[in-house]
Amino acid sequence: MDRLTKGWSVGHRTMIAAAVLAIGSGTHALAQGGGSDIKGIVWTELQKLPLASDPSKEESIGIAVIQPSAPAERHSHAENEIGYVLAGASLLEVEGEPTRTIRTGDSFAIPAGRVHRAKPVGKVPLKVVVTYIVERGQPLARPAR
Repeated sequence: MDRLTKGWSVGHRTMIAAAVLAIGSGTHALAQGGGSDIKGIVWTELQKLPLASDPSKEESIGIAVIQPSAPAERHSHAENEIGYVLAGASLLEVEGEPTRTIRTGDSFAIPAGRVHRAKPVGKVPLKVVVTYIVERGQPLARPAR
């Protein structure tokens, strides 16, 4: 973990540790917060700030949970998606790429505009921490057409 978090502030380490502990202990309130317009995804925003280089955009970090019985609907984001798998395993389908499996401890990146979806495998919900950059007032994601 030290190699992964080298250079992170104590605040960043504390925030991630708290999120991991809350999810690991099954804290229901975390899964209930926030929301997503994408079917199959429960989104809980942890932090949001105006983007330093462009205040018309916001940078957001949060937790996405997808149940094995309800894969995420196909969707895309205006900017890149970068994430880390906290729990579970999933097939990750990204337009223009072969389907791959992501598991606990894996990181992933999805280029802006690429249609994608996660289809959890097994019995454990997929829980990922992800970051996004979004135009103020716009949704994090848009369903694929």
